[in-house]
Amino acid sequence: MPQFDTVIKDGTIVDGTKVPRYRADLGIKDGKVAEIGRINSSDAKKEIDASGLVVAPGFIDLHTHYDAQLHWDPFCTIGSWHGVTTVTIGNCGFGFAPLRPQDVDRAMLALSRTEAIPLEPMRVSMKVDWETFPQYMDRLSRMPLGVNVSHLFPLAPAVAYVMGGFDNAKKRFPNQDEMATITGLYKEAVKAGAAGWSAQRLVPESRVSVQRDYDGTPMITDILPDEFYMDMAKAMSEVGQGCIQFN
Repeated sequence: MPQFDTVIKDGTIVDGTKVPRYRADLGIKDGKVAEIGRINSSDAKKEIDASGLVVAPGFIDLHTHYDAQLHWDPFCTIGSWHGVTTVTIGNCGFGFAPLRPQDVDRAMLALSRTEAIPLEPMRVSMKVDWETFPQYMDRLSRMPLGVNVSHLFPLAPAVAYVMGGFDNAKKRFPNQDEMATITGLYKEAVKAGAAGWSAQRLVPESRVSVQRDYDGTPMITDILPDEFYMDMAKAMSEVGQGCIQFN
């Protein structure tokens, strides 16, 4: 009986440990690398010839804005062409969950300006049939993705979701009840698989927004006070996991 499910033969191994590259075979069993060395083809059910090719772990791209592109390009090209096998979306506080139906176009406008994503492909390809973050994670799990996806909880749409829209969220700070709702949504998102939360803020010295909204005004997260972010950090501490992505 074959010892391995797959053997990758005669590849140039670059294993990420900083040792010099070397030629070897790689045996895979139950989805994991089981052996690196010289392996007989007869010891595996399937053989892949990697002669002249590099065999390496996939790259993790921690900061992407593939949030929209995933819907028409589930392989996230050209990142995946370059060896990226895992992407993180929801960076800088931008994203599409949680999101009320009336705010869909507004969220698209923000990404169109800041990340140069054309509006029309978003409007055509993104059939928004979700509202909450858990619903969106469920939607992602049912998409034919060609890469692994981790998702940060983006604070701009979350605050807009609680405060009655993107424009309303720029008129005042969240009150105590709204803050409790936002942190509650974050904890719900973590249970659904969120990797942490994200935001961008004004450059402190100049008070200039790194990336402005579609109409030239600061982003929601640019103008939120320190106390808001302290409450979000406390919420992360309470769930005991996750990371903060600040731009």
